[in-house]
Amino acid sequence: MLVTTHCRRVVGPCTLAACAAGLLAVLALGGCTPSEHRQVIARVNGETITGRDLLHELRMARGPAVLVEMIDADLIRQGAEEAGIAAGPEEMDLRMERAVAQAGSEADMAAMLERRDLSREQFREMLLFDLLLDKLARASMTLDEQEIKDFYAEYRDDYAVGEQVKARMMLFGTRSDAEAVLETLEVGGDFAGLAQALSMDPATQDKGGDMGWFEREDYAAPISDAAFALQPGEVSEPIEAPDGWVIVQVEERKAAGHRPLEEVRAEVRGRIERAKLPSARQEWITQARAAATVRIADRDLRAATERLLEHAPPPQPVTLLPVPPPR
Repeated sequence: MLVTTHCRRVVGPCTLAACAAGLLAVLALGGCTPSEHRQVIARVNGETITGRDLLHELRMARGPAVLVEMIDADLIRQGAEEAGIAAGPEEMDLRMERAVAQAGSEADMAAMLERRDLSREQFREMLLFDLLLDKLARASMTLDEQEIKDFYAEYRDDYAVGEQVKARMMLFGTRSDAEAVLETLEVGGDFAGLAQALSMDPATQDKGGDMGWFEREDYAAPISDAAFALQPGEVSEPIEAPDGWVIVQVEERKAAGHRPLEEVRAEVRGRIERAKLPSARQEWITQARAAATVRIADRDLRAATERLLEHAPPPQPVTLLPVPPPR
């Protein structure tokens, strides 16, 4: 990172409440005339505090932190542009929906934003930079095949599945209707065709009664118990269910086991990336700061900002919690 003293002031798209408050105060005082600088702002036991005193304290106390936030925002924006990374409207809408869910409701989020002196648009921009940093960090991650295999082996039990059956069903209003269809099946009737024509179950009728693969707890006990007692090709007796009478035909069975890696690879990769994301965000912003040329005219502000850039953590994930106390 190169920090010099003779060129333009860095300006970035900072929208944080602290940034806005601090900068407004500093810029307002920065525009003061010499007489306004000498203007007495306060007296403490006869000793004066001038506009110049206040400006200096604001610049030194708030200026470096505000500048670092602005610099980070510029680095994220520039990095995203160089990498061809963008945040689509759907992604931003999802981030906003998550924020609403975190707050509890739209009304709760509005109240939290008001407590922070943030508009919805400012908060959305904060979420934008947060999302872009996530994307930059993910793009910088390296994830090899062995790491995926090791993670899967360590957390294999997370992908355990119980015994499964693949079956079809038909639902009827009365037991007599179910028994009549069962007689047709016993003389060679086609289960799928009869289900499409006669079943009352709206979820499976159009699919010929296809229930797909399911585990024992996925259906009501009477239906599951009957299905798991059958072998492939067998058909149950009529089963009384809350909404009628059911006939089940089992097509295939699977013993209990684990979902194979190839089936869960995307899920495993996502879990590894989420675990790595905080450190990847830190690494990306640290490297971006180190490679940046930042020019600040004020010598005192430059020194403090340079120290902060070397040690400040990366921008933290945006959250509305905890709620600040009322003012």
